[in-house]
Amino acid sequence: SFPGGDGAMFSYISNNLRYPQKAAENGVQGRVVVKFIVEKDGSISNVEVDRSVPGLDNEAMRVVKAMPKWIPGQINGKAVKVECSHPFVFRLQ
Repeated sequence: SFPGGDGAMFSYISNNLRYPQKAAENGVQGRVVVKFIVEKDGSISNVEVDRSVPGLDNEAMRVVKAMPKWIPGQINGKAVKVECSHPFVFRLQ
């Protein structure tokens, strides 16, 4: 899980996600889904786009790659790799 829980993750995303200027100028909106692995040490790896919106994908991946270490998943008290995904909604106001 993200350190501090879902609220902390949403706060992190809102403070770090930047609407790509070219996408905004062209009226590009949509929902990008990024999947990634939380490693046994909490680091993020294998970041890739699962649902694409051209012009927005790179920004969503950048934010995931810059995330602080997560609290790793556990099975029977041992840390394990966990595959996660997160949607990023880009909406022009």
